[in-house]
Amino acid sequence: MKIGAMNYPMNDLLEEIRWISANGFDFIDLTIEPLKAYSFDVKQVRDTLNELNLEAIGHTNPFLPAIFPVDSIKKACLDEFRRYIRIFSEMGIRLMNIHPFYKAPFYSDEMKIRANVEFIKEVSRMCRAEGITLMLENYLSPFDSPEVFSMIINEVPELMVHLDVAHCNINQVENTTAEFFRVLGDRIIHLHLSDNRGSEDDHLPLGCGNINWDVIIRTLKEAGYNRTITLEIFSPDRDYLLMSRDKLRRWLEGQAG
Repeated sequence: MKIGAMNYPMNDLLEEIRWISANGFDFIDLTIEPLKAYSFDVKQVRDTLNELNLEAIGHTNPFLPAIFPVDSIKKACLDEFRRYIRIFSEMGIRLMNIHPFYKAPFYSDEMKIRANVEFIKEVSRMCRAEGITLMLENYLSPFDSPEVFSMIINEVPELMVHLDVAHCNINQVENTTAEFFRVLGDRIIHLHLSDNRGSEDDHLPLGCGNINWDVIIRTLKEAGYNRTITLEIFSPDRDYLLMSRDKLRRWLEGQAG
């Protein structure tokens, strides 16, 4: 199992890369987002990753109005993804996520799903041209169920799944991680872990919310999951991120506490 961390986009990207490497993470979940992780020297970042022998996964901006029903806005969002794909390709990154998009006034859930499918098809086509695998991240309704994900994958068969376990805990009767693995286990190729209290995406340290981590770890072990896990924890005190990593390692090794 490889455990990584995401750069906090309010901090300098190169400093984030160096900190993540110096603290013994296996990879960086490199997000391209404002304010300080949007414009940067691609060659300098690539060279720094290579110098530190730090692997990277591509993470994209979740806040774009990609399904807004104005063609010029959708085109601008596609251009943004074209830029992300070019940057990740130049860095040698071969795995990139995409979030579901929600900003579409008066759209029903069915219309939002259809608009996302059409946008994801275009992004996936661009990814395939660069040898990059695209994976869709779960979030809020209607993109919070394995049934909807199965419907999307049926139309974009090369699409993989990026499962955010914390998102599986938002507005749910019970965490849906096990259900996603039951239905789409062979499609899940990357995880995000953080904690929350069930109503917001708090990005808390592990054990500080109400997620039942005994159940989550048992689910991962029963599914034989042995890929990448990003700790998406943004506490100002980064000791909490390091404590979460060490706690996760103990859990995965079957140790208590």
